[in-house]
Amino acid sequence: MLGSQRITRRSLLAGSAAAPLAAAGLGTSSPLRAQALVHSGPYEPTWESLGGHRPPSWFDDAKLGIFVHWGIFSVPAWAPRGEYAEWYPSRMRDPNNPTHAYHRQTYGAGFAYRDFIPMFRAQRWDPAQWTDLFAAAGAGYVVPVGVHHDGFPLWDTATTTWNSATMGPRRDILRELGDAVRARGLHYAPSYHQLLNYYAPEYDAPHPGYLSEKYLREWLRPQVRELVEDIGTEMLWLDGDWMATAEDFGTRELVAWYYNRAAARGDGVLVNDRLGQVRSQHGDFYTQEYDHDTGQGPDHKWENTRGCGLSFGYNTNEPAEDYLTLDELVTLFVDTVAHWGNLLLNVGPRADGTIDDTQTALLRGLGRWLSVNGEGIHGTRAWRVQRGRTADGLETRYTTRDSGERVYVFLLGRPGTTVTLPAADLPPLRRDHRVRLLGHGRPLHWASRGDTVVVDLPTPRDQPVHCLELREV
Repeated sequence: MLGSQRITRRSLLAGSAAAPLAAAGLGTSSPLRAQALVHSGPYEPTWESLGGHRPPSWFDDAKLGIFVHWGIFSVPAWAPRGEYAEWYPSRMRDPNNPTHAYHRQTYGAGFAYRDFIPMFRAQRWDPAQWTDLFAAAGAGYVVPVGVHHDGFPLWDTATTTWNSATMGPRRDILRELGDAVRARGLHYAPSYHQLLNYYAPEYDAPHPGYLSEKYLREWLRPQVRELVEDIGTEMLWLDGDWMATAEDFGTRELVAWYYNRAAARGDGVLVNDRLGQVRSQHGDFYTQEYDHDTGQGPDHKWENTRGCGLSFGYNTNEPAEDYLTLDELVTLFVDTVAHWGNLLLNVGPRADGTIDDTQTALLRGLGRWLSVNGEGIHGTRAWRVQRGRTADGLETRYTTRDSGERVYVFLLGRPGTTVTLPAADLPPLRRDHRVRLLGHGRPLHWASRGDTVVVDLPTPRDQPVHCLELREV
């Protein structure tokens, strides 16, 4: 990773996203109020009422979701190292960003972002093949970007003819993918990113009404309702929230409507914290993105989202060293789950609908690791201790299930023939406790020695993280 040089979504606002909005007289300081969505039920549009919502257990059990950033931006598929390729339509208009020069040199100054639409064909896309890969990775849910900040919805929306069903691929991508995902028994939750609009293809510019009441009434709310009522999304995964307050967006009313509708139907739904400048304050789960909003922990359910590399959208300018290794991915995943988080791992497909070998290998490698160690991941909860070290310095992480009757100790690395654990990090061990290494059939010999527990290990298989189960028989 590029550390402090990483370009986050918030820092990108210093560039071309803010300038067109200001030029259009649509700055973020306008006092805007959305009309309430009326839907009777137990939830009111107040933080206190919404805070009483209980999310479904499937989300906590799943641990792993797959994010998919795919769209017009997948055609140029380019960004400077460390930047997000899906921000191409914004950065190509910023003379201070390398994307501006790249676009002119590659496509010409007169080539508009919307001119990429006929090149976004998805001619090799097979939603069932995608879903097979996601399931093989061990994912429990899929979050495709329904519409990014570029204003091109990937479903047959009534709000604009500029969408994937009428242009480009001429396919209702969200509906087709949803059918495939649900057929595999996975949960489905297309995301919505139009809390920030820096481009609308029909105008070849930011939406002229962005953040106005008309924008909320005729664009934002109808599109969210289509995702909920027509496509069927099991969570509101929103983004662009830093541009205005929750009051400006009317998200409290939107969430109350969503919760009440689900309650009436007996559906289990949930909402992230990107509701309008309230991250890590409100929402069923908080979100972390790369090095932004870090420091999440077991006090509130959260989700860690990032790409296999440093971009969400596919970036042909990203070298192999910018991608996670399998060791890094597994370690990140285990660390996230131990601290009561989920990992929402992004893939960025090519414009033709294929996923490159590097990302595919990472997903399959994670799935192979989970096929051995998934018992310590799926369906578990945070243990009273999340992290520690063995006597010889190997880092550890912990999870539990069955109300603490089983505790899992993850050894981050490749241990030797014995491992010495602090007894204070473990449940009180008695003679009838069994210790086993996941993937190894026989119970292991263990012994208490003062304030430590020593476990004899078999020759471990070659994998980045090993998992011990401690269980009372």
